[in-house]
Amino acid sequence: MTDKQENMFSMFTILNGYLESNTATIAAIPAFQRAHTKFAGILKDIQDVDSGRQSIKSGKSEVKGNKKNELVAAVFQITSALFTYADEHDKPEILNRVDNAESYYKRMRDSNLILEARGLVELTKGIETELIDHGLTAEEIAAVTNLANEFESAIKDLGTSEAEGSNATKTVYQLIGEAKDLVDNQLDRHVEKFKVKNSDFYEKYWSARRVIDTGTRHDKKEAPPATVN
Repeated sequence: MTDKQENMFSMFTILNGYLESNTATIAAIPAFQRAHTKFAGILKDIQDVDSGRQSIKSGKSEVKGNKKNELVAAVFQITSALFTYADEHDKPEILNRVDNAESYYKRMRDSNLILEARGLVELTKGIETELIDHGLTAEEIAAVTNLANEFESAIKDLGTSEAEGSNATKTVYQLIGEAKDLVDNQLDRHVEKFKVKNSDFYEKYWSARRVIDTGTRHDKKEAPPATVN
């Protein structure tokens, strides 16, 4: 949720808590009871949608981070072998290319790291046999290509989850709008019927209800989220 949505949701929660503590009173008017049940259901939907979005994004972000660490380690293994090979055979063009600490690759932008990994694999072509003598096997070279592909896929998956998160945010926006409409057009109207016959319930309702309105402007509606193309 956005900060404004979080604020609105917490306000709804306060009002719902008050209504739930007065179910016997609400039950005197079946339509009021139905409206409250629907309101409570919408609040649960808002919570479920938002927590699900956060969970998915967090999981995919962790996978991406793990894949990057694996790729960095594999890349450094290649560069270490290439460095000792180039040093022994006096190949300064290779030596200058791979003379980097592991932290150098960790700091690389994701896209640059993938390009660098694939470039280093190309650099090993034609000297695979010599590199075996420096502790780098063909399987380890192939692993770098595989890890680069897996890391690229993890980046795309995270991007997809962020797009899904944008759609989920729009859903939260819509649900909050539904909850607000229900409060304005149903709950507020029903509570007016208690103004005389149960003034204590009436006044406490509006005390909770005023919390919902704190900081919100009634003369201007919030613009909906931008459409995602």
